Amino acid sequence: MSRIAVATLDGGAGKTAVAFSIAKDLDYYLISNDDSIIEIAYPNGAKIMKNPKVIDDVVYDFGGFVDVGVINIIKECDLVIVPVINDLNSKMKAIKTISQLQEQNNSFLVVATRLENTKDLEEIEESIKKSFPKIPILPLRKTKIFKNALEFGMSPLELEADSKQVAYTQRNILKEYKKVLNFVKGF
Repeated sequence: MSRIAVATLDGGAGKTAVAFSIAKDLDYYLISNDDSIIEIAYPNGAKIMKNPKVIDDVVYDFGGFVDVGVINIIKECDLVIVPVINDLNSKMKAIKTISQLQEQNNSFLVVATRLENTKDLEEIEESIKKSFPKIPILPLRKTKIFKNALEFGMSPLELEADSKQVAYTQRNILKEYKKVLNFVKGF
């Protein structure tokens, strides 16, 4: 049984796409307090709730966490994933997110999303490691596979299995994504 939170104060860092993909590939529930497409993309496994509950085998997609109920759920999670892009505002909000949540939870993974080159990852690592040197950071380069996953209601691994072309053209991003999945499975 596992509880994973994907949380950030930054809109546009890929939070929902990462949460959906992980939930779908682990066959977990997906619960969000944020308006999104998840109930359409994952009709039998996703729910948007104003007052989410603590359950097992779940990925929480939290866009905001000032609500007491969300903080209580964060405390119960095995891992908090913080997505970030190489943008000054996004990096600042990732640091702020971790700072605000570290009293409730000390198991974090930063996922550097929408990377266009190795310099993007290096700049994110430099920013995050100044404040949190022990938090692991995993890369996810820029791709349409996560957007397509949400639109088709299929996880990246389902898209890979469904199409030889996707498996070939997205092989590098899929390797990165599988590292994120394996990290999550370790909790």
